[in-house]
Amino acid sequence: MKYTVEAITKANCDCEDCRAGKHLYQLNRWSNNTWHFVAMSLQSYASAEECKRNHDWGVQFVPEDTWEDGTPILEAEPAPPAEPPSGPVRMVPLNTKALVKSFESLQKHWLK
Repeated sequence: MKYTVEAITKANCDCEDCRAGKHLYQLNRWSNNTWHFVAMSLQSYASAEECKRNHDWGVQFVPEDTWEDGTPILEAEPAPPAEPPSGPVRMVPLNTKALVKSFESLQKHWLK
């Protein structure tokens, strides 16, 4: 299967990431002679190449899968595991600041 990433941009956006040249990206798969949406990043990247190298799409790629230019898709480096909080409760803390930033980007660039 062939995949590509495409920047999700909105004309005249003045958000911090767009001013810095960073964008959200969507992952598309080629099938039936057209590109189909598969997933989107909630993290912004400076380029499609950076996104391809570093984003974990949560998709199970097979060895035959390639990017649109024929290069193999390499799995992104896994994020280091979060350190568990001390005490008897083992919950993963929610980074609300990062979550709010992601949803603000999503609202500005995806939901039109």
